[in-house]
Amino acid sequence: MMVQSVLEKYRWLATSPVRFASVEVLDSEHFSVDGKVVEKAALPPEACGSNPGSLRTLNFLADRWKFIQLQLFNPLIYYAAFGDDIVFDTLELSLRSLLDIGQYQGDIAVFTNSAGVARLEQMKRELPLTGDFSIEVLDDCHSEVDFYLSRFRFYDRAFFQSRQPLLYLDVDILCNKPVESLLVDLAFSPAIHVAPEGRLNEGNDNSSGHWYGWRMMEADGMGFDRHQRGFSSGSIGYGNSSVACEYARLIMQVAQAYRKETGQDRPFIGYDQCLANYIFLKANIRRFELIGQAVTLHRIKENNLALFPSERRGFIHFLAVPFPIKFEAMKIYNQDMRKKIQEESL
Repeated sequence: MMVQSVLEKYRWLATSPVRFASVEVLDSEHFSVDGKVVEKAALPPEACGSNPGSLRTLNFLADRWKFIQLQLFNPLIYYAAFGDDIVFDTLELSLRSLLDIGQYQGDIAVFTNSAGVARLEQMKRELPLTGDFSIEVLDDCHSEVDFYLSRFRFYDRAFFQSRQPLLYLDVDILCNKPVESLLVDLAFSPAIHVAPEGRLNEGNDNSSGHWYGWRMMEADGMGFDRHQRGFSSGSIGYGNSSVACEYARLIMQVAQAYRKETGQDRPFIGYDQCLANYIFLKANIRRFELIGQAVTLHRIKENNLALFPSERRGFIHFLAVPFPIKFEAMKIYNQDMRKKIQEESL
């Protein structure tokens, strides 16, 4: 069986205008890209191999002189799920909305520990998957803070390499519109995209700094404005795996070093979020575009679980209540959303 080249195996985005390119093998020495003839010799060697490695962009000539640029489109959406059954029930609801309402057809990964494997294997059998589903086991994850930090434990995982883009989602996030256009925009970005939330100082210059890392920034001597916005670590979009792995590795290095210096396993309640806010802001790599425009942060009212924002930006993140209440609100929203989509299709 002939091994497919990278150009044939993966989807590619063309520019001017942005669109998915049509790639066809003409013969052993020629390809067709959007109807233009490309000589195999004009392509970088990586494009003719079977593994993209660090290849992200292809620049070459077609029809003798016409410049073509292609961006690799090899998305991965991933989660982290640990603990009680209700967490996995919530994850399954999120995944079904991603696949059905989000119309996502790419690969999915979920971090868990050995206790979660059986439940994820069951989901893998039952979900309407069109891409690969990888269960990434972290045997050393046992505490709540380790669960939260697991979203940054992908930098040495083979399944996460050669991705463009990557999107992390908390399990308490549902889709409310197709996601492909967001993923296309992320694939062209060199930055890390997040959703803005509260002020760095949490509304008080003497706050404990549990959520957005301003205490770490201050201890570092870093210049920052305490009144600027911090961000939620519940949804993080990375343009490609090279950027993602570099900063995920840094976060875990700082996490361990700061723990050692303070003598505390969990220096801040929102330790994962503090670390990301500190490092992404100092590196000037975090952006509020894209994810900030696509994610609605919804604080649930316990006395009215069915009160939801009307906007449908892409994702809705359910916050501020325990998982059992959150799951009930998500089920109501999911049913309402499916009903609206069905009515709109008539």
